[in-house]
Amino acid sequence: MAGHILPGGVRMKRYFYRKNKVILVCRQLFGGRDDYKESQYEKYEALEVVAQEDGRFSVWGDLGEEDADLLRDTKPDHGRVLPQVIPMADDVTNE
Repeated sequence: MAGHILPGGVRMKRYFYRKNKVILVCRQLFGGRDDYKESQYEKYEALEVVAQEDGRFSVWGDLGEEDADLLRDTKPDHGRVLPQVIPMADDVTNE
């Protein structure tokens, strides 16, 4: 799976989503949960998805003023949701 996400020796990619995409991306990432409510994600100014070379990823909700909430700890993408949101990213960085 890592080869599909992080080609060419990149160890980590960060995908950034601006305010207008927060709900859409959260719906894709978390919409399958029984406790999912879109209203709980409206407070975020942006999202950051951090994908590791081994296929695991985490999600951070940006609250502004250098504050963020961890929305998903770094773990494997068993639901294969990451490929659904990668094309929607506003910015991408390689590390």
